[in-house]
Amino acid sequence: MVLQQRDNAGCWSEYWTALVEEAEEMTGDGQVSFWNRRSGSYSEAIDTDASWGETVERVISLLEEAGFSAPGSRVLDIGCGPGPISLPLARAGAEVTSLDISSGMLQRLREKAIAEGLSIRTLECSWWTADIDSLGFRDNFDLVIASMTPAVKDLGTFKKMMACSKRFCYYSGFLKMCHGHSYPDVCRAVLNEEHSHRQFGMPHMYMLYPFMYLYTLNYRPLIRLDHSFWKEEEDWQAAAENAIESIGQDHDLDDGKKELIREYFRHKSQDSRYCSESEVFTGMMVWTVHR
Repeated sequence: MVLQQRDNAGCWSEYWTALVEEAEEMTGDGQVSFWNRRSGSYSEAIDTDASWGETVERVISLLEEAGFSAPGSRVLDIGCGPGPISLPLARAGAEVTSLDISSGMLQRLREKAIAEGLSIRTLECSWWTADIDSLGFRDNFDLVIASMTPAVKDLGTFKKMMACSKRFCYYSGFLKMCHGHSYPDVCRAVLNEEHSHRQFGMPHMYMLYPFMYLYTLNYRPLIRLDHSFWKEEEDWQAAAENAIESIGQDHDLDDGKKELIREYFRHKSQDSRYCSESEVFTGMMVWTVHR
């Protein structure tokens, strides 16, 4: 039985690694640029959209069901963004270290923490290249969080996450996401090309990979699945620049094509605001690390 468990874990690890190696992804510098540019609108959406508060309540509820208690606990939030989870845990009495590759996201988190009189340690760092021993992170946290973040993207970054915890880990990710953005329409109307299935609308099974890895190692995490619709509203110019960057990963865009994309979003906007809705299936899980 032990041999079979190791065979299963090894096979799944190889499969996960092979898929990641085949996938095209945004570079580290691209991640910094992308999230810095979106930090303002992303932070604003979290502050104004009631569904974010409901999501955080579900996260806290799942953590408590697993046995986690915030007061005095040391928490590492990987890919923390502007703090939708870091801030509530700090309010509840946890000692929070918030790590993100984006200085813009961290700046907004710090501003909110200062306004509330909260003490949160922030660290601008790429989890892809982070040395957890140099940082003093190994076995140092009661809870390690990776919530809907590209920071934990593969087996190596997932193992590194687990290595930092001496008790609990929390992970959430997509099961499937169908973008409400008009990128496919843009490709057809502006570029006269079909959109890339890699970029738009394909199942994002990020949740499946870590879950199956844990399962083959005999973990049985607490799980919650959700089906929802995410609404987003932003300045049409920001929406256009985001589209240009995303579409530009798969298509050669000269200045003329970029201007046509900007015109597309300007035409689709109302009062200078561009609105979109995405259908998403997500999952979250909590487990206790075996030592």
